[in-house]
Amino acid sequence: MRLGSFKEAAVSGGFWSSWLLLIVAALIGAPLAGFCLAFLAVSSAVIPLAFGSTKQRLGAAVVLVLSLLLAFSLANNARHDPYFNKQRTIQTPRTN
Repeated sequence: MRLGSFKEAAVSGGFWSSWLLLIVAALIGAPLAGFCLAFLAVSSAVIPLAFGSTKQRLGAAVVLVLSLLLAFSLANNARHDPYFNKQRTIQTPRTN
């Protein structure tokens, strides 16, 4: 087993975590949770895009584009999510 550097481990971990987050965001039914996971996939794809090998950069670019498309498509649904609106419209009782 060859010991690698911290940079290689971070790039590999960021690459696989971004793919995993994208898949989970696409499969989850709640729009708000899918939006949050797609945003995390975008965030974790930045390190492989900056420091990875050519194949990792290409894969990270694909994840970045797909995650951005998924996040923008879920943004409107997440804004009108009934659970989110229910939590925001609860009024506090008035005390006089």
